[in-house]
Amino acid sequence: MLKYSATDKEKIFEAIEDFVLYIISWLVNINVDIFKNDPNKKYSNTILDKKLIKLSRIVSVVELINNMIIQNKSCTQREIYYKLYNIFNEQCQTNRHIKDVCAILGFSRSSLNIYASEKGCIAGLLTLKKRGEILNISNMEYGLMINDNLLNVDKVESLAHYILVVEKYSLYQKLCEKKMWNTLPLILITGKGFPDYATRKIIFDLVNLFHLECVYVGDYDPYGIRIYLSYKEGCKNNQNSIYPCKDIKWIGMCSEDINFFPKESLLSLSMKEKHVIQNLLKDKNLYYNSKLKTEISEMNEKNIKFEIEAFEYVGMEFFVKNYLIRKILRKEWLQ
Repeated sequence: MLKYSATDKEKIFEAIEDFVLYIISWLVNINVDIFKNDPNKKYSNTILDKKLIKLSRIVSVVELINNMIIQNKSCTQREIYYKLYNIFNEQCQTNRHIKDVCAILGFSRSSLNIYASEKGCIAGLLTLKKRGEILNISNMEYGLMINDNLLNVDKVESLAHYILVVEKYSLYQKLCEKKMWNTLPLILITGKGFPDYATRKIIFDLVNLFHLECVYVGDYDPYGIRIYLSYKEGCKNNQNSIYPCKDIKWIGMCSEDINFFPKESLLSLSMKEKHVIQNLLKDKNLYYNSKLKTEISEMNEKNIKFEIEAFEYVGMEFFVKNYLIRKILRKEWLQ
């Protein structure tokens, strides 16, 4: 069970009270001074939809949040969708209204203990301690799902030297089965493609907490590179980066790896992928990474891509010991 500070609770309850009074005053058509703390406070006109459906959805979300705070509980956006299934038609509709409620109350989603549905996964040398309980993630077959609140514990411990970020869950599973962290001291993470907020945040926090070297491996294609850059640059918010991992290194897949595979495992770029490459080459951030830019240019010129699963041709044992571990220990990476 999660605990809000007394100050946080009071401020959230005040914001909820302001909103409820605003709705009541509108419904009974009276003009009262309801904003005691901020006389200049205003709400969007779109709240008072003529059909009242948007208002009913917002009020329902506010009520759920109010009850959740009273009980010191948290939930995911997905759970809210199921709790209020009778008024929401789809998940994205729920997410929009949660965002509206955050704007109305003036608190971030995580401040209200609402979290995104879990997507990323984490395994390896990480131990979490909370209220006398110890969770050793290295003993869990496939680790844990990542949420915003995962590191909100009394103590976080790790003997890792590296964080290995892999693009795909399929590779993550195989590395978990081999317990790669017993061969090389590391924490293993996947965002299952493009990372969500919680996955970016936990990498950012762990790198800063333990000063770990962070490395990435993904497909040799334009989207693999875009995913790598999304970790490196973080989430964009009004020109600012949120939770970037600026020092994350690219260890593969690379153009030189073509020599490992038979021709039938090599694929041609689609027109859409060629368009992605052109946009990547125009990215000003690549001016500071000439080696990665060269990789992208070679991919474009040779019109070749290959997926990380191509390593099945040489075997996972070779891939782990003679590729991943060797490249990490020898620091054979792009940054």
